[in-house]
Amino acid sequence: MREIVVKKFSLRDTLECGQTFCWTPHGQGYLSTDWGQVIYVEQVGNRLRYKTSDHDERIESFFRLDDPIDKIHDEICKDDTMRRAIEFAPGLRIVSDPFFPCLVTFLCSIRNNIPSIRRLAWRLREKYGPAYEFEGSTYRGMPSAEELARVPTQELRALGLDWRAEFVSRTAKAICEGLVTEEELRASDYEEAHEQLKRLHGVGDKVADCVCLFSLGFLEAFPIDVWIERVIQRHYEIFTQSGKSYAKKSKAAREYFGQYAGYAQEYLYYYTRSTGRG
Repeated sequence: MREIVVKKFSLRDTLECGQTFCWTPHGQGYLSTDWGQVIYVEQVGNRLRYKTSDHDERIESFFRLDDPIDKIHDEICKDDTMRRAIEFAPGLRIVSDPFFPCLVTFLCSIRNNIPSIRRLAWRLREKYGPAYEFEGSTYRGMPSAEELARVPTQELRALGLDWRAEFVSRTAKAICEGLVTEEELRASDYEEAHEQLKRLHGVGDKVADCVCLFSLGFLEAFPIDVWIERVIQRHYEIFTQSGKSYAKKSKAAREYFGQYAGYAQEYLYYYTRSTGRG
């Protein structure tokens, strides 16, 4: 098993905070099958240990271990609420998940809870995904856009996606047709990428922000869901002074927290959801 030394990092908080559905608990750590192979990772003290089913990976990139975490904390810690959220999970990092699996799982997240999202993602992998052998067992990864585009919408509905099946099916077809490409999104600025993603069926402001933040690396993205909305109402009246639309609140949050607003969002989300406070 390979290993690297990490500083100010918590694998558990990073993968249990609700920002990713591409990693699942496994053994003493976590496993992902969405990178074209199986990747297992665990943390023992300040060491991150990992192994793969095929080729080596730069594990640092998956968890943004090169991000200047002290600078990020300093820049976003603008009030007591944010200070408490950072102190609750100071080792939390924003993930860098593969684009299409991230997009599909957040389409599954619309009006849904975390256990159900994980179940739907697992069913998609088991039914349509590629198979990988790892330590004597077979695991399946998220199917490609091409594979999902071939699946009848009714079949996806029967799998449990219900009305979300239309979102997944039409989005997969649009990706195959080149309506939106990962390369173009990464070459864009945040606002352009956000608008391009919303061209996909079922992708609204929140899902677009999640993909921008958790896959494309736009750290200024500030997804707003019911948990973040509660924090805004209780502690950040400034976010609604210019208007109550999603776009205006998100813009206000980005202006308030700055270039690392996405980190602020995830600390607030995890802290509020875990403690019931905010």
